[in-house]
Amino acid sequence: MTRSDLDGLNLYHKTLLVYYEEEIMGEAYFNGLARLYANAGAREKLILLAQVERRAAEAMEPLLRKYDLKPREETVLLELGTAQAEKEKRSWPEFVEYMIKRFPAYIDDFEGLERLAPKVDLPPLKVLTEHEVVAIEFAEKEFSGDEDSTAPLHRYLEMDLV
Repeated sequence: MTRSDLDGLNLYHKTLLVYYEEEIMGEAYFNGLARLYANAGAREKLILLAQVERRAAEAMEPLLRKYDLKPREETVLLELGTAQAEKEKRSWPEFVEYMIKRFPAYIDDFEGLERLAPKVDLPPLKVLTEHEVVAIEFAEKEFSGDEDSTAPLHRYLEMDLV
Protein backbone atom coordinates (compact mmCIF):
# COMPACT_ATOMS: atom_id res chain seq x y z
CA MET A 1 0.00 0.00 0.00
CA THR A 2 1.30 3.45 -0.88
CA ARG A 3 1.31 6.42 1.48
CA SER A 4 -1.48 7.90 -0.62
CA ASP A 5 -3.53 4.72 -0.13
CA LEU A 6 -2.94 4.89 3.62
CA ASP A 7 -3.88 8.57 3.73
CA GLY A 8 -7.08 7.79 1.82
CA LEU A 9 -7.92 4.92 4.15
CA ASN A 10 -7.25 7.12 7.15
CA LEU A 11 -9.58 9.80 5.72
CA TYR A 12 -12.20 7.14 5.06
CA HIS A 13 -12.03 5.85 8.64
CA LYS A 14 -12.11 9.35 10.15
CA THR A 15 -15.06 10.35 7.98
CA LEU A 16 -16.91 7.13 8.72
CA LEU A 17 -16.53 7.74 12.43
CA VAL A 18 -17.61 11.38 12.22
CA TYR A 19 -20.68 10.53 10.14
CA TYR A 20 -21.66 7.76 12.54
CA GLU A 21 -21.43 10.16 15.47
CA GLU A 22 -23.47 12.74 13.56
CA GLU A 23 -26.24 10.19 13.04
CA ILE A 24 -26.42 9.54 16.79
CA MET A 25 -26.43 13.29 17.43
CA GLY A 26 -29.08 13.65 14.72
CA GLU A 27 -31.31 11.18 16.51
CA ALA A 28 -31.06 13.24 19.70
CA TYR A 29 -31.57 16.46 17.74
CA PHE A 30 -34.84 15.28 16.22
CA ASN A 31 -36.03 13.81 19.52
CA GLY A 32 -35.13 17.10 21.19
CA LEU A 33 -37.08 19.04 18.59
CA ALA A 34 -40.05 16.73 19.12
CA ARG A 35 -40.14 17.88 22.75
CA LEU A 36 -40.11 21.54 21.68
CA TYR A 37 -42.90 21.60 19.09
CA ALA A 38 -46.43 21.97 20.41
CA ASN A 39 -48.03 20.46 17.29
CA ALA A 40 -48.59 16.72 17.82
CA GLY A 41 -48.27 15.99 14.10
CA ALA A 42 -44.89 17.71 13.92
CA ARG A 43 -43.76 15.85 17.05
CA GLU A 44 -44.69 12.48 15.55
CA LYS A 45 -42.82 13.31 12.33
CA LEU A 46 -39.75 14.41 14.24
CA ILE A 47 -39.76 11.16 16.20
CA LEU A 48 -39.87 9.27 12.89
CA LEU A 49 -36.92 11.33 11.66
CA ALA A 50 -35.05 10.42 14.85
CA GLN A 51 -35.75 6.74 14.17
CA VAL A 52 -34.41 7.15 10.63
CA GLU A 53 -31.20 8.65 12.04
CA ARG A 54 -30.79 5.72 14.44
CA ARG A 55 -31.37 3.23 11.64
CA ALA A 56 -28.70 4.91 9.51
CA ALA A 57 -26.28 4.66 12.44
CA GLU A 58 -27.16 0.98 12.90
CA ALA A 59 -26.32 0.35 9.25
CA MET A 60 -22.85 1.79 9.86
CA GLU A 61 -22.07 -0.14 13.05
CA PRO A 62 -20.65 -3.22 11.29
CA LEU A 63 -18.14 -0.96 9.53
CA LEU A 64 -17.09 0.62 12.82
CA ARG A 65 -16.51 -2.87 14.25
CA LYS A 66 -14.70 -3.99 11.10
CA TYR A 67 -12.20 -1.14 11.35
CA ASP A 68 -12.14 -1.04 15.17
CA LEU A 69 -13.35 2.57 15.20
CA LYS A 70 -14.38 3.90 18.59
CA PRO A 71 -16.97 6.67 18.66
CA ARG A 72 -17.36 8.98 21.62
CA GLU A 73 -19.65 7.75 24.38
CA GLU A 74 -23.25 7.71 23.20
CA THR A 75 -24.38 9.78 26.18
CA VAL A 76 -22.03 12.56 25.06
CA LEU A 77 -23.33 12.41 21.49
CA LEU A 78 -26.94 12.44 22.66
CA GLU A 79 -26.27 15.47 24.87
CA LEU A 80 -24.69 17.32 21.94
CA GLY A 81 -27.66 16.59 19.68
CA THR A 82 -30.15 17.62 22.34
CA ALA A 83 -28.26 20.86 23.00
CA GLN A 84 -28.40 21.67 19.29
CA ALA A 85 -32.17 21.11 19.25
CA GLU A 86 -32.63 23.48 22.17
CA LYS A 87 -31.16 26.28 20.03
CA GLU A 88 -33.72 25.76 17.28
CA LYS A 89 -36.14 28.66 16.83
CA ARG A 90 -37.83 27.85 13.50
CA SER A 91 -41.55 27.29 13.09
CA TRP A 92 -42.52 23.91 11.66
CA PRO A 93 -42.97 25.24 8.10
CA GLU A 94 -39.64 27.08 8.37
CA PHE A 95 -37.94 23.94 9.63
CA VAL A 96 -39.31 21.84 6.76
CA GLU A 97 -38.15 24.46 4.27
CA TYR A 98 -34.72 24.44 5.94
CA MET A 99 -34.57 20.66 5.47
CA ILE A 100 -35.33 21.02 1.76
CA LYS A 101 -32.57 23.59 1.33
CA ARG A 102 -29.88 22.13 3.63
CA PHE A 103 -30.19 18.35 3.44
CA PRO A 104 -29.15 17.87 -0.22
CA ALA A 105 -25.61 18.87 0.81
CA TYR A 106 -25.56 15.87 3.14
CA ILE A 107 -26.21 13.58 0.19
CA ASP A 108 -23.12 15.04 -1.44
CA ASP A 109 -21.17 14.32 1.75
CA PHE A 110 -22.38 10.72 1.96
CA GLU A 111 -21.66 10.10 -1.71
CA GLY A 112 -18.16 11.45 -1.06
CA LEU A 113 -17.77 8.86 1.69
CA GLU A 114 -18.90 6.18 -0.75
CA ARG A 115 -16.17 7.27 -3.17
CA LEU A 116 -13.55 6.82 -0.41
CA ALA A 117 -14.84 3.38 0.58
CA PRO A 118 -13.72 -0.03 -0.56
CA LYS A 119 -16.43 -1.57 -2.76
CA VAL A 120 -17.19 -4.19 -0.13
CA ASP A 121 -18.30 -1.41 2.26
CA LEU A 122 -20.76 0.18 -0.15
CA PRO A 123 -23.98 -1.64 0.85
CA PRO A 124 -24.21 -0.13 4.37
CA LEU A 125 -23.03 3.22 3.04
CA LYS A 126 -25.86 3.18 0.48
CA VAL A 127 -28.25 2.69 3.41
CA LEU A 128 -26.67 5.75 5.01
CA THR A 129 -27.09 7.85 1.87
CA GLU A 130 -30.65 6.63 1.38
CA HIS A 131 -31.69 7.94 4.78
CA GLU A 132 -30.96 11.45 3.57
CA VAL A 133 -32.83 10.85 0.32
CA VAL A 134 -35.97 9.84 2.21
CA ALA A 135 -35.65 12.74 4.66
CA ILE A 136 -35.63 15.16 1.72
CA GLU A 137 -38.50 13.32 0.06
CA PHE A 138 -40.44 13.60 3.33
CA ALA A 139 -39.70 17.34 3.61
CA GLU A 140 -40.78 18.01 0.04
CA LYS A 141 -44.03 16.10 0.57
CA GLU A 142 -44.61 17.84 3.89
CA PHE A 143 -43.93 21.26 2.37
CA SER A 144 -46.42 20.60 -0.43
CA GLY A 145 -49.11 19.51 2.04
CA ASP A 146 -49.08 15.81 1.11
CA GLU A 147 -51.04 13.97 3.78
CA ASP A 148 -48.81 10.91 3.28
CA SER A 149 -45.56 12.81 3.76
CA THR A 150 -44.17 10.23 6.17
CA ALA A 151 -44.40 7.36 3.64
CA PRO A 152 -40.72 7.66 2.64
CA LEU A 153 -39.66 7.53 6.29
CA HIS A 154 -41.76 4.43 6.95
CA ARG A 155 -40.41 2.81 3.79
CA TYR A 156 -36.85 3.42 5.00
CA LEU A 157 -37.56 2.07 8.48
CA GLU A 158 -38.94 -1.12 6.94
CA MET A 159 -35.85 -1.67 4.73
CA ASP A 160 -33.55 -4.55 5.50
CA LEU A 161 -30.19 -3.50 6.82
CA VAL A 162 -27.35 -5.01 4.86
